[in-house]
Amino acid sequence: MMDEANPPKAAKERLMRKTEEARLLGENARKTQEVAEGLFPGEKFVSDMAEAQPRNKYAKGLCVPQNVKVAESRIPVNSDQRDVLRKELKQAEILAKMGSSVYLTPERSGYKVSVADAIVNGVPFEFRNVTETAKRVEKRFGSAKEKGDGMNVFLRLDTDVTIDEARRRIGLVLGRHPKYTGRIIVSTKEGEVYFWDTASFR
Repeated sequence: MMDEANPPKAAKERLMRKTEEARLLGENARKTQEVAEGLFPGEKFVSDMAEAQPRNKYAKGLCVPQNVKVAESRIPVNSDQRDVLRKELKQAEILAKMGSSVYLTPERSGYKVSVADAIVNGVPFEFRNVTETAKRVEKRFGSAKEKGDGMNVFLRLDTDVTIDEARRRIGLVLGRHPKYTGRIIVSTKEGEVYFWDTASFR
């Protein structure tokens, strides 16, 4: 009979791992909330759009994943906004499943001020979905970096472009713009996720 006071080593390790994962998720959520409140005072972030706006037909069927919140002002009021938000929710879900806390931010900006698409673990990120050819990787990454030299970028490859080709295309953009810095996340169609820094391309 197993001694419940002294569980096997594997069970202890699982418990320690789960405890550490919960601690990290809590820390990530705290950092994300603090940054969101600092950047967007007065904005409400919701985890259930249907509850926030029950009569909004464009919010129906859009599911906010666990560990993700959406700025209430981002709840779509037309089909175009709905399509954009659906793509960003897919990207947010990829990161949330890995233990990240993600807030999708309001779509507003002031004079010469650009707002990132999301805050991930307290860090602003620009989200881009890539379809079609490898050339689109360059175009989508380049457009994200136009938000700021140090903007962090998450590319979701909804295409058969290989990760090696995607990295090469990102490198071409960085080669043309040596002042660009920041973190880069790339997810593939097969579900693999890569974490890079611009410094690794130099």
